[in-house]
Amino acid sequence: MPSDTQRIEQLTVAGSLCLFDKKLRSSGNGSIVWGVLNLLIGGAVLAANNIWGAVSVLLGLSLIAAGVYERRVRDPKVIIISAATLAGLALWNFTLIGLAAMGKVHLALGGRTFYWAIAQAWGAYVTWKTYSTYETLLEKSDPLTVQQVREYIDELNKAKPEQSVDLVQFEVNAGFVQGTQRYRLKPVEDLYLAARYKSQLGSLQLEEVGFVPRNEVTLTPEGEKWMSKKMKASVQLGPLKLDKVIISPDMASRINPAARVTSFSTT
Repeated sequence: MPSDTQRIEQLTVAGSLCLFDKKLRSSGNGSIVWGVLNLLIGGAVLAANNIWGAVSVLLGLSLIAAGVYERRVRDPKVIIISAATLAGLALWNFTLIGLAAMGKVHLALGGRTFYWAIAQAWGAYVTWKTYSTYETLLEKSDPLTVQQVREYIDELNKAKPEQSVDLVQFEVNAGFVQGTQRYRLKPVEDLYLAARYKSQLGSLQLEEVGFVPRNEVTLTPEGEKWMSKKMKASVQLGPLKLDKVIISPDMASRINPAARVTSFSTT
């Protein structure tokens, strides 16, 4: 039977892999979008009786195929395929710029083609750099644990904490650049699954997940009662201390039962 430290490590690796899979799905969607755009551009060039449009069409189809593959398959080679496809697209756009300079083609997007090529080349490089990370996570992960954590995360994403009896939700003011971060804590036996979301335009984007022993999660009320239904506090999540926490008394009491009393006794 694994020790508590090994168990937390297994769960944390599984959480990181689930997040990586989410990014791969998003990357796959991006590849599909790039593919559709190149199909449209290639079709327009072919309609103008320029054979070079066929290359854009072929690249567009390749990008769509790579995007679908990236969304469905969980293997490190997916990253190599995605990076290689983006790099090929970037190279083709640079080639188009050269052909346009020689008067052989007309750039459908004009000068923006150069910026597209730069963005695609950078995307290929960033994607390629994640290969070793993903390979390591797959080697260290246990498939059953990954499936279990994926279900936990799905439950947490769909949950309505105010309608639950044990979930905890609070917000942290992370400053002007990072904006507001929302945390959700889900009890998992003697641990908390801690998920951090970016709150933006009414939607939540999952950014990080981790596991912390419940006895290492504490809440300390700070200052006076804030507004009508919220209070200020600091939260300790294992080694991580969160300041400028904004939380309801009910949620606070799920971590620290004395917090509700404290919130109503301050003025």
